[in-house]
Amino acid sequence: MLGAALHGFSRKGYDGTGLREIAEEAGVDPALISHQFGSKFALWKAVVDEIALRLAAARRSIEELHGGSGSTEERVREGLTRFITANCDIPELSKFLSDELSQPGERQEYILREIWEPYQDAMLPLLQEARADGLLRHDGSPELTLMMVMGAVMLPLLMMRRRGLSKRDEAELSRRLVSDVLPMVLAAA
Repeated sequence: MLGAALHGFSRKGYDGTGLREIAEEAGVDPALISHQFGSKFALWKAVVDEIALRLAAARRSIEELHGGSGSTEERVREGLTRFITANCDIPELSKFLSDELSQPGERQEYILREIWEPYQDAMLPLLQEARADGLLRHDGSPELTLMMVMGAVMLPLLMMRRRGLSKRDEAELSRRLVSDVLPMVLAAA
């Protein structure tokens, strides 16, 4: 049900997606969704929680790079690679996030708290180290740098995926985003 809900919300947005449509795609009775989640908003929150859970392993792998062995440049490069790859690994994520983050309110706040802030908390120490070592291309805030990385990843994912991509094309897109976005951020890339 959560996969069908994510697919519906990412395709038509929260307001354009109905529980009946989600139930039909999931192959279940709409009453089951109502019984299990209680409301469309509760289902939506469960979808966000599932996304956060799916991203948690990548986030933890980024956190393991804090103060680890290897140069700051190597650890920052690896952290950004993991960040970009994790965003590519959930096909609906870029559309879902772009829709929800553009609408102020309770849903936006929930996504920021459950998805963005934990990721930001994982990446910022690495980007702060990079800035201190003069590795960032722009001497701006690490927070803005991370937002720029997210934008540089999300828009190509949105545009390319609307055409439909094979698994091979998805893997190539992920590889290209890593190879093309890192030099935008790191002076040494």
